[in-house]
Amino acid sequence: MNAKGKQQVRPVLTAAALAGALAAGLSLGVLADGKEKSDDHGRFDNIITAVVAPPVVSNGQIAGEPTELIAVLNAPGAPDNLAADPNNFGHQIPAGGRMEVEVGGSIERNGVDNDKAFVPVTSNAFFVLVTGLPQMPITAAAGDGVQHGNYRIVDDGNKMITVIPNGGSGANGLEQARANQIGFKVVHIRPRPNTNAGPAPFTNGPEGSKGTLKIRIFDAAGKLMEKGKGKIYFPAAVGRVVGATNAGLATGAQGSPATVTAELVESVTFQHIAPETVLSNTVRSGSFSAGAPYAPRFLLFEERAGQPDSFIPFKGIAAVGYVVDAEKPWKADLVVDSNGNGVADEDDEEIGDIEIQGPSKQSRGTLMANSSLTSSGDGVSGPNGSILNVPVQVGGQSGVYTVAVSLEDGNRATTILVVE
Repeated sequence: MNAKGKQQVRPVLTAAALAGALAAGLSLGVLADGKEKSDDHGRFDNIITAVVAPPVVSNGQIAGEPTELIAVLNAPGAPDNLAADPNNFGHQIPAGGRMEVEVGGSIERNGVDNDKAFVPVTSNAFFVLVTGLPQMPITAAAGDGVQHGNYRIVDDGNKMITVIPNGGSGANGLEQARANQIGFKVVHIRPRPNTNAGPAPFTNGPEGSKGTLKIRIFDAAGKLMEKGKGKIYFPAAVGRVVGATNAGLATGAQGSPATVTAELVESVTFQHIAPETVLSNTVRSGSFSAGAPYAPRFLLFEERAGQPDSFIPFKGIAAVGYVVDAEKPWKADLVVDSNGNGVADEDDEEIGDIEIQGPSKQSRGTLMANSSLTSSGDGVSGPNGSILNVPVQVGGQSGVYTVAVSLEDGNRATTILVVE
């Protein structure tokens, strides 16, 4: 029980545990099968560290719901909790080669395993590669933008999706800077977003059943270079959901060949900063880098039962703020403005907590006050989820700092800051 006599937050998988699951604590999920010893080239036999729901929906892994899952990949040679750091390279597809993504277990292919409409997976609307950080994709389009990977997506009509580079050279079949300097660390399978109706290519299996994802990367000669497998169990519900995000800050329309203004790295999580830095900016003005550093940013979602449908946009949690502990300023109560006075205070309903941790007890960092409360759309129009900004000041000691938001009857999300 916590200090107010409420049930303690139920811990779930966080970004630190997931290698780089969009650098966010995600919905309930399970770790992939144990990683085997690396081969002579330093590659792990299982490159998948987890299969989870991404931090952009409240239902991606719920039984019977449209499948929205990500395979979280390692960064060879880096600890899993730092895999999403853009300084640690993920994976590529050799020129002339291919990557196979095989969906399995109880996951149903719509139009094949059931009587729902068949939806071909041939574009980033349903399948996308990600650097490991929210809203930082490597897109299928060709173009001069750092995000343009120039690849095609081939659907076998059942449960195999193949990614084939259209160009590139040597080990770097996917083109442009994100693919060549960061690599992909997330494979995202999803319904079409921002529609309230999908459609969705896949449906999760029944409660308690297991879905699987397998990945195989081949070179131009057909030699298997890397592989991975992971599993996830589908619960009946997961409660409210929180995830780290770059929404509202990252460049929009990154899938368009005409979008050439995105920067190599546009992320609030895994910012590299100096000791004692204050991270308080919450608004992009001009380029992303011009506004850095940014306050840690999270997306909040009401549970699936409170949503009008199963597709983005989802309702957030309105009127949420937090109250910093005056005696322990590295902790705060997360509250809903239940008394309606327009501010977060100790009389409000507690729904979770926030904590910043540093490399030592002597250098924890500090949570800074934020008088703003969250807002939410109706789940049909408006933004997806509710944005919660948490300004902080890191400590004077170099190392890794984490800012975690935990929800009672929900999950936990973590933003990672690197002080150097």
